[in-house]
Parts: sequence; structure tokens; C-alpha cells
Amino acid sequence: MISLVDSIEIQTTPGELFDWLDRLPQAYTSWHRDHVAYRVLRGSMLEVGSEVECEEYLHGKLHSMRLRTTKVVPEKRVEYAIRGMGRGAFEAQEEGDTTRFVAELEIGTDIPVIGRIFDLIFSRFFSQRIECMKQHMAEEGQNLKSILESGSPGINKDTA
Repeated sequence: MISLVDSIEIQTTPGELFDWLDRLPQAYTSWHRDHVAYRVLRGSMLEVGSEVECEEYLHGKLHSMRLRTTKVVPEKRVEYAIRGMGRGAFEAQEEGDTTRFVAELEIGTDIPVIGRIFDLIFSRFFSQRIECMKQHMAEEGQNLKSILESGSPGINKDTA
């Protein structure tokens, strides 16, 4: 699988960060200018087995993704599977009076031979898309830092 990781230090607590994640249905579109919609299909992001569907622009194209929460460690980590794409996680690592927000994304499959072939083809022919996804993740981290440190509900989509 192709692994992408981004992290950022935020002046917040893990509890405040996870409270914000629990409000994603209301906060999603203000998190990043390329976020379009977030629909809860069952449960909430912080419940194992819950499902959400989100739409966002990645590398200039609109993508609709269905996510299923697979693991939750309260105020520490939430893991999710992305149908047809891979898996991801959000983690809060307490560092003194700050919290490091870590976003992880694994694209592809971990089936032994097929996964390696996919990784090779995808990384070779879609390297620009991978770079766009890394940039998107970094922007999400910066935006989340601004949101949580300013106490505002979101960002202005026109200036992000």
C-alpha cells in the first residue's frame, strides 16, 4: 500500500480535537476549500461500524468516498476503511500542553502480489495525484490548527 502521513502540532487538547472530529457533519465543508459534502449514513465518525459519505475535490476532480469506522480509541485514534481505495486514521498525540494531529492515508490493497503491482503502477503513473493528496492533507492540518487555535468554527472558503 502507498502510505501518506501528515502531522501538525496544535495548541489544543486531544479531547477538544476529538470533539471537533465528532462535529464533522457540520464542520466538513469549512475544514478545506475542496470539501463539498459530508453525509452520515449510520452512527457517527467516532463509533465503530458507522458509515459516512463525503465528497471532495482531489487533483481537480470531484470524488465521492464512503468511509466505515473500524477502530476507535477515545480521544486518541480513529481508524476507517475507504471503500475501493484503502484506509486511513486520525490520531491525537498529547505533547505537553499541545497535541500533535496525525492524519494517515493508505491507498491500495495489501494483498501480497497484487498490492505490490498496484503500488508500482499507481506511484509511477499517478505521482502527481499522490503529491496533490499530500498537499491536501497538509492543508487540512494547517486549517484544523487555525480552526482549533482561533476557536472559530471553520475557514473562509474564499481565502483558504
